[in-house]
Amino acid sequence: MIGEIAAIVAGVNAATSAIKQVAETTNDIQSISGFLSALGGAEVELQRAQNEGKLSEADAVKAALAKKQIQETMREIKDLFTVSGNGQLYTEAMQAMAEARKQKQLELARAAARKKKLENTPLLLVCFCFFCP
Repeated sequence: MIGEIAAIVAGVNAATSAIKQVAETTNDIQSISGFLSALGGAEVELQRAQNEGKLSEADAVKAALAKKQIQETMREIKDLFTVSGNGQLYTEAMQAMAEARKQKQLELARAAARKKKLENTPLLLVCFCFFCP
């Protein structure tokens, strides 16, 4: 878990730095989209790690600080979109990211259900063969 939090924090720092650099040099909203999705993914991973409840005290602090950094950077990105007259584009991007997360969660849930079903299949076959000669 320690390495996982460190990797997430490193990704957040890199995306935040890149966004600030891009924002200072250009008004090209499209160049920010990759960083936006990286931050969104990092936010999901941080939440997952926190929900598992297996973080050490140091990792919990790092996760909380990274989450705060993500929120501030996302606010800055929203401001960039709004100032450039693309506030609606930001809203659409956030909706698309939320929908993609939902689809990923559904896919993971289906995969887990299939795995569980496959794990139970051999037991059912053994029971069937044993009790129904």
